[in-house]
Amino acid sequence: MRTCLVVGGIAAAAVIALAGCEASTGAAPVTSQSNAPTAASPIPPVKNPRDIAALARRPCELLTAQQAKEFELGLPPRQYDAALGSLGCMWETTSPDQDTIRSVLLDTFTNNPTLEVAYYKDRGRPFFELTEIAGYPAIVSRTNADLPICDIDVKPAERQSFSLTYESQEFSNNPQQSCDVGKQVAAAVLMNLPLKS
Repeated sequence: MRTCLVVGGIAAAAVIALAGCEASTGAAPVTSQSNAPTAASPIPPVKNPRDIAALARRPCELLTAQQAKEFELGLPPRQYDAALGSLGCMWETTSPDQDTIRSVLLDTFTNNPTLEVAYYKDRGRPFFELTEIAGYPAIVSRTNADLPICDIDVKPAERQSFSLTYESQEFSNNPQQSCDVGKQVAAAVLMNLPLKS
């Protein structure tokens, strides 16, 4: 079961790596020099920006202990070093024999167009949805239709985002449910972010 977690972590890392390498790939930029989306950008502008930078160095505070309990996530969470010098946080629930039952991986980005990168990179996945979560642009995708792992990228402000990977072995018979719960976790994270002044 830990293999599923690794797969989710790899998927999240791929988005991170692409965001960091975008400028060196020779790909056309998705944002103008003013950091506003170009007219051709499929990602809608953010209307009420929230500041992920305020908690980027404390990612385990992006979910309260009460919210983690409501989503049946294990406590305490574990902070880790993520790509591009950022920090991430992991909540994990395990069985008595230490197999992963449920987990959330959460990475933050404070100066990268990760949602735009994810849009162009992930459109070929078995499940891909450009949507909104709590009024904010989001991409929800799954790399494997048979696994209950869902990747969610949310844009709370221009050039700010977070990537959340939700996995639950309880949804092995209906893997798409991992995205339903993952969206709820992402909405909780959004509401914990302060509004940008």
